[in-house]
Amino acid sequence: MKAIMYHYIKKYDASHPNFRFLDFKNFKLQLDFFDKKFGFVSKKEWIDFIDNGVYPNSKGKVILTFDDGLQCHYEIVFKELLRRGLWGIFYIPAMPHIDNKFLDVHRIHLLTGAFSGEVLFLSLNKYLRKYMIPDSKIEEFNKNTYKNQENSYMITEFKKILNYYISYEYRELLIDQISFDLNYKFNIEDFYIRPINLKNMSKNGMIIGSHSYSHPVMSKLSFAEQKVEIEKSLKFLESINIVAPKTYCHPYGGFHTFNKKTIEILNFEKVSYSFNVEPREISPDDIDNSRQHLPRFDCNLFPYGKAD
Repeated sequence: MKAIMYHYIKKYDASHPNFRFLDFKNFKLQLDFFDKKFGFVSKKEWIDFIDNGVYPNSKGKVILTFDDGLQCHYEIVFKELLRRGLWGIFYIPAMPHIDNKFLDVHRIHLLTGAFSGEVLFLSLNKYLRKYMIPDSKIEEFNKNTYKNQENSYMITEFKKILNYYISYEYRELLIDQISFDLNYKFNIEDFYIRPINLKNMSKNGMIIGSHSYSHPVMSKLSFAEQKVEIEKSLKFLESINIVAPKTYCHPYGGFHTFNKKTIEILNFEKVSYSFNVEPREISPDDIDNSRQHLPRFDCNLFPYGKAD
């Protein structure tokens, strides 16, 4: 089986000329390619694998997963999946719903979509101080992040600093200051899927899972902080009557983004399975050996999946 990971699936927006997204036309072409080349795992086959370890007879079929709970997943993706008789797994961060706040990771996406790397880097460097960046993880994160993205050097460094290197106590403040300098206003309206629409998706065969509370790099957090991130996200899903199966997706993904503490908490919370980002097929042994970090391919590793 091949699990495929998606994020933004949209149409071009002239106000964000540098924004990275998969064009809806190419998404449909990629679904056509998967259908013809591999076929899709049925929901029954997937549940049978998760619950009973029964691997589908036809190898290599595709499972579709979508991260971040974006409104385009409801307006565009959900409708297209229904039209084709397909299902998908959608991973939802809870903070936008609990506190009505933009995730910092999405504010970074919007800034890099609206401005050049040079402009952003110049603004960031006005406020960045050495004490804001601990040294312990820089080498690991520098080596393991953004390997499959084709960004300019300055955009890549801007994202690495704010998503991985920076201490979280400073990140929100830095993004606030940069957006103020550039007179950029964030509009949370219609950016995330509304809870009522998550319920509708669940009723129509989609699986809705946890993507943490605030989408942090979990390996940077203490055990207690990780526990809060996972618990708050699962409780949010329970509050809108989405209770089973419990499934989770590691924010950012990759083995550098979580640790044994994360897995311990997921098991304690009786999460049925979790997805990582690791470009290989799900094997029959993964249900026993990798249940809390099942592998997924980025969609850009297949035809029609490159971000525009």
